[in-house]
Amino acid sequence: MPKTISKRAIERAYRFVADAGRPLDRADLDCVSPRTNASTGSIDSVLTELGRFQTASGGFAHGIEPDLQTPTPQAISTSVGFQYLRRIRAPETSLVVAGGVAWLVENVDRASWVWPTINARVDEGPHAPWWDWRDLRRYRGFVFNVSAELLGYLYDYQTLVPVEVIDGVTKTVVEAVRSTDIIDSPYELLCCMRLHQTRNLPAEVRSAMEQHLPRSLAALDADDVHLDAMGMVPTPHAFGYDILRPHIEAQAERLIKTQAEDGGWHPGWESWAKDRPALREAVGKAWSGWTTREAILRLTRHHFVAS
Repeated sequence: MPKTISKRAIERAYRFVADAGRPLDRADLDCVSPRTNASTGSIDSVLTELGRFQTASGGFAHGIEPDLQTPTPQAISTSVGFQYLRRIRAPETSLVVAGGVAWLVENVDRASWVWPTINARVDEGPHAPWWDWRDLRRYRGFVFNVSAELLGYLYDYQTLVPVEVIDGVTKTVVEAVRSTDIIDSPYELLCCMRLHQTRNLPAEVRSAMEQHLPRSLAALDADDVHLDAMGMVPTPHAFGYDILRPHIEAQAERLIKTQAEDGGWHPGWESWAKDRPALREAVGKAWSGWTTREAILRLTRHHFVAS
């Protein structure tokens, strides 16, 4: 039987986010997973905090992805913003939503119908070395990472999206899924799984995903440190759960073992900023709050919290 985490340990994790997490992550956790006897957060509070990371053009920046501190919006940063919007089911009447959609529509490449994951303007702020715009080959034309995920957000708010944009991106992504035998990058596969989880996804797109993604899920390397099975399959009822269940149980066990004494989880990705102590501390705190919030949600939704 899989190991579970105690209620006391989860309560310590909640306290860590409340004390040390970013206001955005505190508001998000209060909104989507309020504690018993705690005040339930509101969608408006999350939207207010998201607005602090949104630029005048509607895209997201300013370290919403903590390893990417540029003040100029990037597609990957904007995808992070929409992850929050989807989680709280933000209404299409929200100005934050409208601005984000407008940025996506304005910045899609209408020749290839993808969004470049990052561009040269990332250098306008400090960032981790893996966000080097000079080495974009690993993104394989941006079709899966991050365009497949962003397509899902267009369907979330499709009444705000011109038909030619949603049709163009859909054709690009579906053709790529059908023509790729194995999507071997965990990041690319995560983006595809997020597309599949779109509530308003057309049946023909969902069918294509369900026909072609299982062999990629089955081929995932359990020892790949980049594998995030609980992120790919957010609940036991989600598509792909039966395939990824062993990976999910192993990931849950690692999470339970690695919770720190302060109640948080501290991934250590901020080490790229070691020569700038203040930046390293800020990035580390942001990632710790984010990772702890994610651990709470994942362990709870996959029923790894002791009853």
